[in-house]
Amino acid sequence: VIHYIREAYLKRHNPSQLFATDDGYLAKLPQGTSRGPAPSLVEPWVNMNYGPSLINTYEVGKDATNFAYKGLAVRVDQGPGGVSRGNAWTIFDHDTMRVAAAWSRPATGNASFIDWQGIHFNGRHAIHPRIAGELQFANPTGPGWANPADGSFDDPRFVGRDGRKYGPLPRDWAQLKGIYSHGPRTIVDYTVGTTRIHEMHGLAEPEALRETSHQRVFTRTLNLGPRDRDMLLQVATSPSTQANLQEHAGYVIFGEGTSATPQAKPKSGLRFDGQSFAESADGDAFDMTSADFTISALVKTRKDGTIFAKTERSAKWVPDGKTLFLRGGRLTYDIGWVGAAQGNTKINDGKPHHVAMTWDHTTSIATFYVDGKPDGEKPIQPKSSVKSHTVRIGYTAEDFPKPSPFQGDLTDVRFYQRRLSKTELAQQTTKQPSSEKLVGHWPLRGKQQLADASGNKHELRIVRGSTTSTATGNPLLAGYQADAPDLTWEQVGQRLCLRIPAGQDNLELVVWSGRITDSKQAADIHRHVTKYVSNLDTSLVNYQKGGPARWPERIETVAQVRPSDGPFAVDVLTRPASNPWLARVRLTGFDFYPDGDRMVVCAWDGDVWLVTGLSQLDKPNASEVKLTWQRIASGLFQPLGLKIVDDQIFVSCRDQICILRDLNDDGETDYYQCFNSDHQVTDHFHEFAMGLQTDAAGNFYYAKSARHALTALVPHHGTLLRVSKDGERTDILATGFRAANGVCLNEDGSFIVTDQEGHWNPKNRINWVKPGGFYGNMYGYHDVTDSSNEAMQQPLCWITNAFDRSPGELLWVRSDKWGPLNGSLLNLSYGYGQVYVVPHEEVNGQMQGGMCAFPIPRFPTGTMRGRFRPQDGQLYLCGMFAWAGNQQQGGGLYRLRYTGQPAHLPVKLEATQSGMRLTLTDEVTRESATNPDNYQIKVWSLRRTRNYGSKHYDEHPLKITAANLSSDGKTVELKIPGIAPTWCMEIKFGLQSRQGKPVRGVIHNTIHNLGD
Repeated sequence: VIHYIREAYLKRHNPSQLFATDDGYLAKLPQGTSRGPAPSLVEPWVNMNYGPSLINTYEVGKDATNFAYKGLAVRVDQGPGGVSRGNAWTIFDHDTMRVAAAWSRPATGNASFIDWQGIHFNGRHAIHPRIAGELQFANPTGPGWANPADGSFDDPRFVGRDGRKYGPLPRDWAQLKGIYSHGPRTIVDYTVGTTRIHEMHGLAEPEALRETSHQRVFTRTLNLGPRDRDMLLQVATSPSTQANLQEHAGYVIFGEGTSATPQAKPKSGLRFDGQSFAESADGDAFDMTSADFTISALVKTRKDGTIFAKTERSAKWVPDGKTLFLRGGRLTYDIGWVGAAQGNTKINDGKPHHVAMTWDHTTSIATFYVDGKPDGEKPIQPKSSVKSHTVRIGYTAEDFPKPSPFQGDLTDVRFYQRRLSKTELAQQTTKQPSSEKLVGHWPLRGKQQLADASGNKHELRIVRGSTTSTATGNPLLAGYQADAPDLTWEQVGQRLCLRIPAGQDNLELVVWSGRITDSKQAADIHRHVTKYVSNLDTSLVNYQKGGPARWPERIETVAQVRPSDGPFAVDVLTRPASNPWLARVRLTGFDFYPDGDRMVVCAWDGDVWLVTGLSQLDKPNASEVKLTWQRIASGLFQPLGLKIVDDQIFVSCRDQICILRDLNDDGETDYYQCFNSDHQVTDHFHEFAMGLQTDAAGNFYYAKSARHALTALVPHHGTLLRVSKDGERTDILATGFRAANGVCLNEDGSFIVTDQEGHWNPKNRINWVKPGGFYGNMYGYHDVTDSSNEAMQQPLCWITNAFDRSPGELLWVRSDKWGPLNGSLLNLSYGYGQVYVVPHEEVNGQMQGGMCAFPIPRFPTGTMRGRFRPQDGQLYLCGMFAWAGNQQQGGGLYRLRYTGQPAHLPVKLEATQSGMRLTLTDEVTRESATNPDNYQIKVWSLRRTRNYGSKHYDEHPLKITAANLSSDGKTVELKIPGIAPTWCMEIKFGLQSRQGKPVRGVIHNTIHNLGD
């Protein structure tokens, strides 16, 4: 990085002080005594209190059969800290109205809640979170209730291009109405057919069970309205096609082999099933830094995973950790924060292979062997020696490699403190291996599978993995308590179902279930649970009226109102970055209440905040204004837009647009009313739902991103969407977007949408969007097959990275307080924390124009959303940082005031047959404006391909032969003989104001057509 900065930025400006950073220079530097402080272990995404529930996309297991794309994860045990601090959880998928999973913290190990792999958690791309803990029961992707029309579970939803089902069930089958939050309780409100259902999950914890076992029994309390026909509820699904149902008095046992005999224990205590591994604490006995060594093993697998690792006894991968594993089926040796060496042969073919790796400490060469034959080599060397590391077999760390656990047969693992010769390794499969310098030998089979056969007593112990373990192979014990006697259990294939008869009366029902290891436990557990459940309040009505405050604290911050002698002043409306819930305050949308004192702000991590005290900003000479922040909602799925309509707060999330309802006037949200959940959500990290705006008719608009570098799976990928005023319909207005960060509405019914550089997008672009248009991304979901530039709608302008790395949302200036800028178009920059004016014109039906940055310092965070507050007529901005941005403060809220001083910003930009015409907000001197030497113009081209982005091609300057200034001193006309349509132009000017001050500006623009 330092080398790049020197060469790309500093060298051309200060070449006289450039010196070579060669070996001689490096030798003169002082010798370090350490590698610096250890990396911080603080993980803010783990520490945050998300409230009692958290909506996200979760996977249950790793085989892609169980995704809760709109998963409401609920903590079902009691205690402080929110959902992530619990011990037991369920996920309710509101696409399918099913309980996707119930799981718990295991008795041993570190697994808890989820693995935190996700773009808005630990920042990782191309991944999604999975549950972490002991899975009690699950229901794979599909409907949670039988179709009320025909009683089947056949899934009619949209089939994506990958063959999976996406989107919500048809509304006449099931529909989410909302989610109640009452203290620690979460209640889902939905319909199945014509029946209204309220459902709350819990944990049955009789004292007798808590004292004697780690038994988890989960409850589903359901309140059903009148039913015009029988209803069939899916309770759990067995992974076995041999599952059967055994009915007893008051309960059932469901699973494979549900006889009266307990399940047989496995012959081996250690199985490399992806959930367990072996570990020895004697890591210092295995020198992998300063001495030769050999690792060998016999493997049989169809997957990737760890063979042998030496690392810290922690959950995370660490510097100078060492691991031998399979990646893409090939042997790979990685040293943490150094790099990796890899073999050539794929061995994940389900056949047994003898594998080995040797390392020469004098040459640092790692050599791989497969079935006795050399398989490639590469030098790789640790940075430093380590102490107190542990040895692991079958696992490295939860975050490396991917996957980390070994699945298959892994036996005869050996570690030698020498390099075995090629001859020894070739003979190792046919004759008794040598024991010379054999430090550890673990057969991993037979009665002494964990013993060290080398005689050095490096015994292993079994460790449960940090990801999801499973109890679903054990039978499920289930029962119910209801105020109706004629409910019946049914087995439908591998499903355990409960039939609920038709009836006109309301029905209160508790369904309970839990795994058992011995069917002899069933009667005793049933007795304890029945007694416990009989004392529950099964009516959920009282939880639908608003409950006690979850976040009673109010946080005061001080807004910094800053004076300015320039055209703009920036006021900082300080966010509560430090708060009792350790909440990350990365702000992504806001709007104002009509009273002028309150605004509502949403944050990417799921919170919504009420901010009061804005009216104090309007007082003359205000300098430090107290603002009060109240947390009013939590647990939402990546909210990225907010709009207040008729005093109702609408929030645009990845899974839905919801309305926040306060039922008891304490400010907090008691009911998250689902306004629209047509959203087609997949597990891809990149498909954000950006912005939220309304038109005069009351329709809502937002933009949906496409998948990163991958073909779209569903019609919503890469689109501009309109939701009807009543929330009953979603229409696709335009396609071909990659990552459209919000939407701007124009008075003529068109729209403006930015897009980001990437595949099929050579640079960032501002699109003037009309319904039915295609905007260039061939990876989107559309029927366009012509990848030529002529087949797409052209952007208003292309934006090169150096000018704006990542554009945000645009908005129109509708404020008399902004003087000559009133009526102008503005663009915000997530990448650079900047505000730009966007002068533009229409020539031959095509919009074209450019951008010019405001003369203000960059904001410390990326700016994404902006609105003008009616009471003061000034621009308010919010933003955040996650990745791919230069301004890396976590979030921010600001007011940008126009002071009335000359800004000299371009408000008109016209391309003519003879050159360019530029109109500024304020006058400049005739002497400076008519000197052609005060302007520089260059142009270049781009290449739009399937590759990511584009470099500049044919970059060259254009000669300016004359410059003329209008009589009002604001419009400059440049004579440019070489003017022609171009995707990319840069105009630099250095003029002088009437007040004698320098006026400098840079415009990046696009010319499609030359006007008059």
